[in-house]
Amino acid sequence: MTDELKSAVDLALEKLDREMGETIPKLSKDQREKIAEIRRKYQARIAETEISAQSQITKAIQTGAVESVAAIEQRIAEEKRKLQSEMDREVEKVREE
Repeated sequence: MTDELKSAVDLALEKLDREMGETIPKLSKDQREKIAEIRRKYQARIAETEISAQSQITKAIQTGAVESVAAIEQRIAEEKRKLQSEMDREVEKVREE
């Protein structure tokens, strides 16, 4: 057994390798760190979007513009999908390095 502990992700990938009989490319420590930073950045942006949406929804309800709540929710859902897609593209670029 090695001196360093394996992460849950590493263990899951090894198990998947054994079960599927395929080799999943290993990520370097630098790649894992870059991916983690990308995910943190986008999760923060998504959280900001959700906070902003809640503020807009609250304001719409207080002013009696309840019909605009659905439009706000739809716009926010689209923004979250866009951010998720951007994050996935950036993560994939790092994986291909």
